[in-house]
Amino acid sequence: MQLRPRQVKAIADIASAYQSGFTAPVLVSPTGSGKTFTSTHIIRRALAKGKRVWFIAHLKEILQATSRALLRERIPHGWIAAGQLGDRRQAVQVAMVQTLVRRLERFQPPDLMIVDEAHLAVANTYQEIFKWAKAGPKYYEPGGCKLLHLTASPQRLDGRGLGEIADTLIPTCSTQDLIDEGLLAPIRYYAPTGVDLSSVSTRGGEYAQDELAALMDKPKITGSAVNEYRKVAHGRPAVAFCVSIVHAQHVAEQFRAAGYRAVAISGESDPVERDAALQGLQNGQLDVVCNCALWVAGVDAPAVACIIMLAPTKSIVKYLQSIGRGLRTHPGKDCCVVLDHAGNLAQFGPPAIEREWSLDATAKKKSAQKSEVPVKQCPACFATVFSAATHCSCGHEFQVQARVIEEVDGDLAEVDMKAVAKAKRQEQGRAQTEEDLITIARGRGIRRPELWARHVLRGRVEKERREALRIEALLR
Repeated sequence: MQLRPRQVKAIADIASAYQSGFTAPVLVSPTGSGKTFTSTHIIRRALAKGKRVWFIAHLKEILQATSRALLRERIPHGWIAAGQLGDRRQAVQVAMVQTLVRRLERFQPPDLMIVDEAHLAVANTYQEIFKWAKAGPKYYEPGGCKLLHLTASPQRLDGRGLGEIADTLIPTCSTQDLIDEGLLAPIRYYAPTGVDLSSVSTRGGEYAQDELAALMDKPKITGSAVNEYRKVAHGRPAVAFCVSIVHAQHVAEQFRAAGYRAVAISGESDPVERDAALQGLQNGQLDVVCNCALWVAGVDAPAVACIIMLAPTKSIVKYLQSIGRGLRTHPGKDCCVVLDHAGNLAQFGPPAIEREWSLDATAKKKSAQKSEVPVKQCPACFATVFSAATHCSCGHEFQVQARVIEEVDGDLAEVDMKAVAKAKRQEQGRAQTEEDLITIARGRGIRRPELWARHVLRGRVEKERREALRIEALLR
């Protein structure tokens, strides 16, 4: 395999960043752009200079894929992971973050550390590793380890910026660029007429999973998932993203009842069961795999040609990477059909558009202080009682409100993604002030328009800064 022009440019831009004095760049590259293959060439170049390189990640699927890529390129390597026979003599190590952080005293820091899924790397486990290796903006010292972060979306749900662990962004291209070049499958996107999430509260910056599961597990959603799949995606190997293990099981039951071969898996499933589900999609033995807390990253399944989104999210990372599971090309695959029953398109826009990213943090909206002791008011005497009380001292009996499940089929309509993307780009490009952007955000239903507007403006400043650095490097 040969490097594609964009991958050659990415490697050159990374080298230029290090030459300019940066020690922890972030390569921002869409899902399916070949970050792993690009990494193997970076590793080979480092080895030729006598450097030691570690590739670290948090999922075994990512590390296994990296190991296979290294073997294809005939690059020997060791493992730092539970259950793996390590070889500390090798200059290249493939390391599980959770294992590495417990074994740091056994090793000397490498010269270069490649960090996959870098939007996770502000976590304490990664920070401890960076501190030990004298790496990153907070801990780098002359002679310390250099970092190369990899991610498709350098943004976090909790508002923390990647500036904590990185010092510059290196953009590559958009998902649409790769689709136009035939490197990723085109997208046919079907969105709902509307999913009302106003009753779902927020915890830790994400929708409350128990409330979300109760809402999305209605026959209106699971039933229409089967109907829409039969109508526009019948015969396409599909992955359904669900909000809970129980929800995934219910959706799988719905598909089986309709005559499809479907299974449910989750992060709690046995690894053998997970591997069998993936293989079943690849070899045609399964039609649909319903999953929870799994397969958002680190899974290479080119045969998947349909993504069923049954889990609303506030995370653009989950949104983009979930759809990314179906974008790889495969013989006989004409496109990826996305059935967005969750209404995520309205939240994030078309998945293939170019986005403006920033290393800066975004301020989180403070939630109202909740009562330490949940209470409610008696409608008879207006006394305040504990929420768990079934009777008031006045004799009133609180009635338990049964949850009514709405058994109405949901309808999806195909979206002209290019038209939507063009309109959004033009609208956003014409906005020159923060007030203009806030108006746009409100029109799109973005929950925190002021923060979104500031984020877009910071992204523009970052883009101008990168361009200035690129021109400066060319003039040297």
